[in-house]
Amino acid sequence: FYTADHGMAIGRHGLQGKQNLYEHTWRVPFFAMGPGIKAGTRAPGNIYLLDVLATFCDLTGIPIPATCEGISFKPVLMGEKEVTRDVLYGVYNGGTKPGMRSVKKGDWKLIKYDVMEAEVRETQLFNLAENPEEYLEQHQDPAVIQLTGVEPRANQVNLADDPKYADKLAEMEELLLAEMRRLNDPWRLWDQPDDGLNPPIKGAKKK
Repeated sequence: FYTADHGMAIGRHGLQGKQNLYEHTWRVPFFAMGPGIKAGTRAPGNIYLLDVLATFCDLTGIPIPATCEGISFKPVLMGEKEVTRDVLYGVYNGGTKPGMRSVKKGDWKLIKYDVMEAEVRETQLFNLAENPEEYLEQHQDPAVIQLTGVEPRANQVNLADDPKYADKLAEMEELLLAEMRRLNDPWRLWDQPDDGLNPPIKGAKKK
């Protein structure tokens, strides 16, 4: 097995570090070689690094410890399945709280920002099949196109405010909240029910 920490933006989306939940930074490299693993095979996987222990145990016939929260992705390695789970949940909770949250299911991905002591609150919705680079409206700016040499298609933007995708947005918002509750996330975002969890933020402006 060969893997690493998640990536870095290195200029994409105007960012430099790893404090974001775009695909270029959220994803991790993961390569595996061994008996029964067909060379050259690629799969979405939908794994977390916490799945590695369960997979090691599964591959070697060792019982998976009851305290292990991961899921074995042996079926993905053996070509029996494409993904380990249908839904992926992402968090960046550094800096000002609550931070950023993301949920991904199939081709659809939602990212929400509640940062800078409530000064920045934004929702982004992407169809990754049509917009794999998660281009935003800013990427359509002629000055940005000239700088990058990349001209996104008209539909390669944040879809959260497009009425055509209101139902999909509502679905992904509901899924995000369900994942936050399932995983005992101690924070709630500005437009979610607080469930009695969020401590007050000094100086926060209600919007």
